[in-house]
Order: sequence, then structure tokens, then C-alpha cells
Amino acid sequence: MDKWEIIIYFLLIGVLLFVGKILKKKVPFLNRIVLPTALLGGIIGLLLSNVFIPGSYHIDVTVMTAIVYHALALGFISLTLKRTRTDNKKKLWSTGMIITSTYALQGFIGILMILIFYSDKFVGAGMLLALGFGQGPGLATSFGGMWSEMLNGHGVALGASYAFLGFVFGGTIGVLAINIISRKRGIEKTKRYWDDSLQKTNIEIDTVKEISVLDGLTVQVVILFLIYGLVWLTLFLLEGLLMGLGDIGITIFNLLSGFNFILGIAYALIYKVILRKIEKKGTNINFMTNDYILSNISSLCFNFMITGAVLTITVDFLSEFGWLLIIISAVGGFATLFYMRYITKIVYDQYQDEYFVGLFGMLAGVASTGIALLKGLDRNLESPVAEEMVLGSGTAITMAIPLFGFLMLPSLGYGKPYESTFELIALFGCLFYCLTMFAILVIRSKRRVKQ
Repeated sequence: MDKWEIIIYFLLIGVLLFVGKILKKKVPFLNRIVLPTALLGGIIGLLLSNVFIPGSYHIDVTVMTAIVYHALALGFISLTLKRTRTDNKKKLWSTGMIITSTYALQGFIGILMILIFYSDKFVGAGMLLALGFGQGPGLATSFGGMWSEMLNGHGVALGASYAFLGFVFGGTIGVLAINIISRKRGIEKTKRYWDDSLQKTNIEIDTVKEISVLDGLTVQVVILFLIYGLVWLTLFLLEGLLMGLGDIGITIFNLLSGFNFILGIAYALIYKVILRKIEKKGTNINFMTNDYILSNISSLCFNFMITGAVLTITVDFLSEFGWLLIIISAVGGFATLFYMRYITKIVYDQYQDEYFVGLFGMLAGVASTGIALLKGLDRNLESPVAEEMVLGSGTAITMAIPLFGFLMLPSLGYGKPYESTFELIALFGCLFYCLTMFAILVIRSKRRVKQ
């Protein structure tokens, strides 16, 4: 049965997603909170495993981590390949600065909590708060994987757990906030929170005469694999070049290997540039990218990633990091809640409640969590909040690049004489970033009021 080893894990994730979808639809309690189906499936799988039921099935964390690692990259490549363009050209710097300042706040809280209460642990155990809450399971498990040796082999599980608690915190506290706001505003409370999309898509169907050997799905998958093959080839060549440079080379390669999805995004962007140049010459190559199929591929990859990430949690991990995880997540979660309520009242003149619940959901979970909460106050997404959240997150990534540099410093100094210096630079770097963004937001708001 060795031939079935890897397939068994895909079958397990598929069954758990199916069970999660059924329960999400049929159990009233589960559809009254914002809980993604993929996360629910992962929780069910974890509860039924030997982590909680001795003698039950065992999850090979190495295999599951590999599935999460590749699903993240394939999902991002699929999203990047889409041709979808937005007509909104506004630079949504205020929303981006709110998102970035929250990343920095979460990073500062995580590092500070580790230095004060868990000084025997690598500070990455606290920095993953910003990645798990602010960015979701993708980056959290990616960074956790890079720091796994520094976290006693539990880096992926810790990143996944922060993301898991972020989903739970955002989905429960967020719903409570919606109920309070709805009562104050005298509007009907939302009774169900589905994770179904309201967006409609036009699908082009090939006629019988146009059927070819390679159908639309096959074309997209082949292109996706060709691009990911370039990612593998790049890492293969870099490994040969960098491993001979000693510890520095190994550190750089591990960093690049953890950012495999960024290499994938870069190659996908190059591919799109090539397609545009070919199209300018008058060649019809529309079949080379299909937004509908690519959206579904990315959704599949991210759902597998979320479910698989939860299944990387082990008994050893819970015994070593359980209380640390709960305490830091609780402090970080409530700090995010109160900061978001305060800053949205300062920055926005209209739709303050909508911005509050949407951005809080996104910065505790992911964008879909924020959109699901937003639907509780803006059911048909008629306000500009949803679009500004998505576009603002794009500007936030640009502004957050130096912040990621601060987060990488402690790992570069780990085990070296200047380790504590790098930790303090990361701590005060996050604080400085948060205060700077906050000051700019306040100044911009005051200028707007005067005008």
C-alpha cells in the first residue's frame, strides 16, 4: 500500500472538507459564527486523530507540512495568473496604513510577551502572531517552517495554530460586535454567515467543433505546473550555489525556500508580461488564461492548505506551546479589536462600523473572514468598504516590506552573540512602525477635517 501513502492524505483532507461543508450548512450553531469550512474540516480531523483519541489514526506531520507548503505556492500562482483588472485606480493609503500598523502592533505585542514571560523561547514564537492573525495560515506556516528548528520542530504547527485562533477569535468576537452594533442601529441581525460568494461569473463554453485535446482546465494546470517547475529549478540551482558558503548560505537558502510562493508569483508575472507582448502583435491567446478556472484552482489550494495546516498540530506541540499560544493570542486579539475600533473612528467619516468589523475580521483571520463579517452589516456589499479592504491590502503589502525585514532579524541572529540586540531591534522596529503609521493617519485625518 506504499503507492497510496500520499493519496491517503489528500483523501483525508477531501473527506474532511466534505464533512465540514455539510455541518456548516446543517448545524445552526456553526452557521451563526464566521468559521471557514476548511478550518472546520481541519478541526474535525484533528479531534478524531490520535492527538485527542489515543489509538486513532496518526498524521505524518512531515507529509502534511509538505502539502501545506506546496498548496500555498500553487494557490498564489493561480491568483497571480488571473487577468482580472480593477477600474478603481485610487491609492488607498489610509486603509493600507491601518492594516500595516496593525501588523506592526501584533508583532510588537508578540515579541514583548515572549521577552517578558517566555524568555527561554525563540522570539519567533511571538512574531508569528502578526503573521497568523494579520496574514492567515499561508505566511504563518511558511515563516514557521523556516523557524522550525528554532521552535523545536513545531514552527509550522505554531503558525497554523495562531491562524486557527485568529479565525476563531475574529469569527466569534466579530459576530458579537455585529450584534451589538445592529442593536444600537436598530437593524435586523444577521442569522446566518455562509462562506458562499455573492459574485456572479460568466462562463464561456466551447462548442463541439471547438473541442481540442487540451481542455481549459488541463491548459491552466499545465501552465501552473510549468511555472512551479521553474520555481523548483531555481531553488535547485540556488541550493548548489549557496550550500557551499557555510552557515550564511544555508540561512539564505532556507529563507528563499520558505518564500517559494514569492518566486512563483514572480514567474507568473513574467508569464503575463510575455502574454501581453504576444497579444499586442495581434495573436489571439485568450485560451492561455481562464480567470474562472484559476479562481477555482486557487480556492481548492487554499482550502487544502487551511485544513492541512490544522492537522500539523501534535500532542508535543500542545504541551510545549499551548498556554503560550492561548495567552499571546488573547492579548493580541483584544489589542487588535480595540485598536481597530479606535482608528476607524478617526480615519473614516462614513461607514465606520462597516470598516471596523470588516478590517477586524481581516486582521484576525483573512480577507474572507472580514467580508463575511461585513455582510452582517452590509448584506449586499453595496458600500465601498469591501473593495477598499481588498485594494488597501495591496498597498499594505508594499508598505509592510521593511516590517518583514524586522521580523527576519531575530532568526538571522539566533544563537549568535548579537541575538538579543537583533531581538530588541525587531521589538522597537515594530513599535516605531506602528507609531509612525498611526501618527500619519491622525495628521491626515486632521487635515481632512480642516478642509
